[in-house]
Amino acid sequence: MKAIKFLVILFLSISAGYSQSLYIPLEFQDAYEEGTRSLDGKPGSEYWQNHSDYKLNVTLDPANSEIIGSGTITYHNTSPDTLDRIVLRLYQNLFKPGTMKDFQLEEKDFTEGMKIRSLSVNKRTYSLSGIDSVEDNGTNLILKDIKILPGKQAIINVTWDFKIPRIKPVRMGQYDSTRFFIAYWYPQVAVYDDIDGWDMNEYTGQTEFYNDFNNFDVKISVPNNFGVWATGILQNPSEVLTPAVLEKYNSAYSSADVINIVSPKDLHSETPVYNNSSVENLWYFTASGVPDFTFGAAADYLWDGKTLEIAPGKKVFVNSAYLETSLDFYEVCEVTSKTVEMLSKDLPGIHFPYPKMTVFNGRGGMESPMMVNMGSNSERIWMVHTTVHETVHSYFPFAMGINERKYAWMDEGFTQMISEYIQYELDKTIDFRTRNVKRYLDYAGQFDEVPMMYPSFLIRSDMYGSHAYFRPANALNILKDFMGEVQFKKALQEYMKRWQGRHPTPYDFFFTFEDAVDDEYSWFYQPWFFSQGYPDLAIDSVSVKDEILNIQITKEGALPVPVALTVKFKDGSVKRSYRSAAVWKSEDEDNVWIEMEIDRKPASIELGSQYIPDVDSTNNLWHIK
Repeated sequence: MKAIKFLVILFLSISAGYSQSLYIPLEFQDAYEEGTRSLDGKPGSEYWQNHSDYKLNVTLDPANSEIIGSGTITYHNTSPDTLDRIVLRLYQNLFKPGTMKDFQLEEKDFTEGMKIRSLSVNKRTYSLSGIDSVEDNGTNLILKDIKILPGKQAIINVTWDFKIPRIKPVRMGQYDSTRFFIAYWYPQVAVYDDIDGWDMNEYTGQTEFYNDFNNFDVKISVPNNFGVWATGILQNPSEVLTPAVLEKYNSAYSSADVINIVSPKDLHSETPVYNNSSVENLWYFTASGVPDFTFGAAADYLWDGKTLEIAPGKKVFVNSAYLETSLDFYEVCEVTSKTVEMLSKDLPGIHFPYPKMTVFNGRGGMESPMMVNMGSNSERIWMVHTTVHETVHSYFPFAMGINERKYAWMDEGFTQMISEYIQYELDKTIDFRTRNVKRYLDYAGQFDEVPMMYPSFLIRSDMYGSHAYFRPANALNILKDFMGEVQFKKALQEYMKRWQGRHPTPYDFFFTFEDAVDDEYSWFYQPWFFSQGYPDLAIDSVSVKDEILNIQITKEGALPVPVALTVKFKDGSVKRSYRSAAVWKSEDEDNVWIEMEIDRKPASIELGSQYIPDVDSTNNLWHIK
């Protein structure tokens, strides 16, 4: 109790004027008191985070639809705590019968999950049948009776294998005999952080991931007619590519124009595309400070590449690998390049965080560091939509290290909101900002619509889409609107600079935005992020006197949104008035009066716009007799 009282005093003294009314759970209070985080939104003086070095060898066996792996993981404990266990994530156990799932699987979908063949920690061998020392919790494997002192490491040696999902591949899998996207494929050390300790939330299929920033050294063995595209930089291109392809590959690394590294002509030539001096090729990739590692492998794929200079001396290699019949993919490399450029120069206006970006023609639409797994689309707009959205994820959650399982809106919400502007710039077939308003209104105000601060892993069914994507995208657009583009961008960049390569929480976002522009936003945060409620404005009354039109607007719903008015006059002319959501900053006010000077007779008044969510449009029109 004394600690809590001390925190309250500290909170008031340090962050006077900033979101003092927001609810702060006890574990976050502990983090502020211990100095790992600060109430101005900055990482605290005692902030820390752990990480791992992965040295992995993997064989993709297409004939048997199997992954066979071995590796050494060096886990670094930089926390002030002595750890008595290690939590390993075995994501492929999602496909085992009996594990928790967010969707139904048929019997033919089931596999044996990830089979651990051998496992040791600091030379101590662990048996998965050892009840006292090992606990198997679905996709989490807990290794007990371990002691890792602060500043020390644990060396984990492991071998494993699993059957690649094929019937219902969730975010990864085998798509036919020669096309694979491999993700969630290695035993991964869970995050141990300053808020929750070990992340014990299981992977159940819907909510996504939360990872440390790790280093990867990965060697991938595939048949010699397969190409491999992966997180990280290819270290041995001369060993796996034939001279002609290698020359074009090297050209793409210096070309501002798209180079067909593997062209249709190459595919149909009798000359092999990849080295065929042995039955298998070993592709070697390294990546530093990334949250995960994925790869795609395929035979007979086209390959495009180019290099984009986003700043003097800072370049990004953009490339795409795809089926010859995927006609929409012929433009993917250029669309990805334009996306990277706009992200780096416009919003958020921070340099793209990785030296490479690959879009692989697999299935669906799923992001991973430096990789996008994406199916082909019959309409260009959906190719643009998916390419842009998954590329924006390079910032959220990857560069920012967000816990997607708890705070999906910090990942998908920012990505959805920023993508809207890029998507519309590249293809105006659909205005996705308008679409996101409509999608949010499909769920707004329903009984099972919970606040965004409600843990994402507890949300099921279609409501997850509103929780993670549509409500937060609308909230962030409204925040941007009343802050103004300059101030919003300033605050966003400050938030990203503070937390890039770290693990921000919602409070780090809330407090940084206020600190960056010296303003207070609890009046907005509380209803949009912490409370149940919906947006609904209404025209309550109208009067005309002495060429002044007075319009009373009532906030029927709990969520503050902008006020947009369109007055139509009897002569056919139109006059508009607009107030940002800041008009509702006073929590005691549910009504505002909008005055307009007029010099002609008004006929009707309409409230709202396509960019402002409003659950009830029937009270948005007023006819003047």
